[in-house]
Amino acid sequence: MAYKFNLLLTGVLISATVLVANSPQKVIQTLEQVLRRDITNPKESNGLYLRIVPSSPEETSKGKLNLVEIESKPARVKNIFLRELKARAVEPVIDVAALSERGKLRTISVKESVLQGIMDAENLEKMLAELKATKDMNIKVQITEDGKVILQGVLTLLRINNPFEAVCRPEAREGYLYLKIEELRVNNVNAPAFLVSRLEKQINPVVEPKDLPFNPPIRTVRIHRGLIYLNMSPPN
Repeated sequence: MAYKFNLLLTGVLISATVLVANSPQKVIQTLEQVLRRDITNPKESNGLYLRIVPSSPEETSKGKLNLVEIESKPARVKNIFLRELKARAVEPVIDVAALSERGKLRTISVKESVLQGIMDAENLEKMLAELKATKDMNIKVQITEDGKVILQGVLTLLRINNPFEAVCRPEAREGYLYLKIEELRVNNVNAPAFLVSRLEKQINPVVEPKDLPFNPPIRTVRIHRGLIYLNMSPPN
């Protein structure tokens, strides 16, 4: 009888522990910690605005929220640098186990996820300097008034460093931010198509939804006065 009672007591304690671990308060607290870890304001430690609106206690404990809003100026999202960030997720459903056990934000579904961001040449340079495929290219970035991005750096071919200049046009493609190379010169000579293709694969995609909270797609890209506007219209 005592053995059965101990088994029953153990089962109750385990159930209570799981319930507490997945309590709505714990879900919200852990989500905030993960978001503040993955999204930072490089200039001001308290410069990140974060608003989490829970759903009902039962739904929240299972990972469903009503609304999440994020704002920062500037912002760093993992290895993505932005001059300004505004993000909004409506009715996201997150993986509670991944959040609580591994500290990872995994979005199962979301009714609407929108990101609005502004990127400048310095932001793009920092991103390319941290990417494994481009970190050794010493790429400098210039954004022109006619809507083009110029990359200047070094390509290693047959163990020889060769200066290059690529004239690119940023575009939204299937939810990703890409740089389409329109012209490529290596050692001041027009590069063949295979080199253009190789460099495009190395630098792209520049931004993809999975690297952003709640997987917002990049739908529009516009350039105005040296700035790249993602999912938003530039000022007049």
